[in-house]
Amino acid sequence: MAVRLTALTGALLSLTLGVLQPVQAETVLERVSRTGRLNTVVLNGDLPYSTQQGNGYVGLGMEFAKEIQKEVSEYTGKPVQLVPQPVNSINEGLAAIASGAVDLSCGAGFSWGRSMFVDYSLPFALSGTRLITPAGNDGTPAALKGKTIGAVKNSLSAHAIEKTVTGGELALFENPAAALEALKNGEIQFLAGDSLWLLANRAAVDPSGNVAPSVPYNRSAVGCVVPENNSGLLNLSNLAIAKLMQAYINDDPSALQRINQWVGPGSSVNLSQDLIKAYFTNVLLTAALLNLS
Repeated sequence: MAVRLTALTGALLSLTLGVLQPVQAETVLERVSRTGRLNTVVLNGDLPYSTQQGNGYVGLGMEFAKEIQKEVSEYTGKPVQLVPQPVNSINEGLAAIASGAVDLSCGAGFSWGRSMFVDYSLPFALSGTRLITPAGNDGTPAALKGKTIGAVKNSLSAHAIEKTVTGGELALFENPAAALEALKNGEIQFLAGDSLWLLANRAAVDPSGNVAPSVPYNRSAVGCVVPENNSGLLNLSNLAIAKLMQAYINDDPSALQRINQWVGPGSSVNLSQDLIKAYFTNVLLTAALLNLS
């Protein structure tokens, strides 16, 4: 009887341990491979990173997202479709990434707080907080006292202005499109935001306004984010971003056109190719320059 009880106990223990073994969660890369869909967050009115155009989305962030799509497809050996997932706010987009409901977002400014919940790729841009101001206002804290300053809710720029400018009032808008519309219709005269975003949209909403001050309130890298603890997708994202930057450095005509149309010569942002190349080179030197065929 003792032998039988021991055997039964052992069997029950083995069964119990088997039940208690954690089920291996599907990674984002495995899910993308299974579904053939790479879901990416997009925000309307967020040029140069993303905006709606017809039935799709375009922008600098989308150019890098397309490269990630291509890299994932080659890695998995299966066709992968890039599927835009529109959100109405920064918080909604970050929550979707942090929860794993969405796979990717390109055009996210880095913050240490956000990095606790999502993983950042190599950056593909450098920006910082500045403002569109009326002519004659230099955008410094002293010049903003008593002013109402618009900003996108929960953006890095909103936090920077709130901490730096005293004696001013912050008017928060749910998303970039709403903030731009408020400046355009005269609801506000000052709009704080990502420098590249302000430059990309100024002509459409306040062509006579200044982008100031000359030195941003802060600086932050801009890249892509993926759900935490998904090194497979993060590694492929880094490789894809590095390849497009390296191609631009190498004067590849397609890469030059894809980047320049959003931030390069002749665009609303109008950065020089030399400046863009210098930034891309500095980023790649933190990892490795690529020898592309």
